[in-house]
Amino acid sequence: MDMVLDSGHTIWLKEIDQWLVYDGLLDGMPTERLNASLIDHIMASGTVGGRRAVLIAPEQTRPAGTGGPDSGEDAHSLLPRMAVRARFESLQPVSEGGDFSELTMVWFQHTWALPIDDGVVGKIRAVDWAGSARDMIW
Repeated sequence: MDMVLDSGHTIWLKEIDQWLVYDGLLDGMPTERLNASLIDHIMASGTVGGRRAVLIAPEQTRPAGTGGPDSGEDAHSLLPRMAVRARFESLQPVSEGGDFSELTMVWFQHTWALPIDDGVVGKIRAVDWAGSARDMIW
């Protein structure tokens, strides 16, 4: 799978890992606090070569009739069902010191990837590859 970013870099999907976001949640409903903790954990485990992965910010939904910010409790909130972490490569380095570049991205979508959700694809295309990717040497 390949795509052309808004910056002109052509990237290829090299690795993909995905899992159910709330797999193992046994009691209660997810909250904004739990979701933030899950995202922090995913991002910390997505560090590659000292560079953090790029997060494609997820849209969260609030189930009707659940607690919210006005109720004085942590609002119930749902992330899309699947968490996806993928490593992309480009044959174009981001500086003079590399042979190619790579970047790990994390996003959430409602179904298993592949395919990558169309809304997510648009956000991936807008990623600042030059500012986020790291150069690699063959």
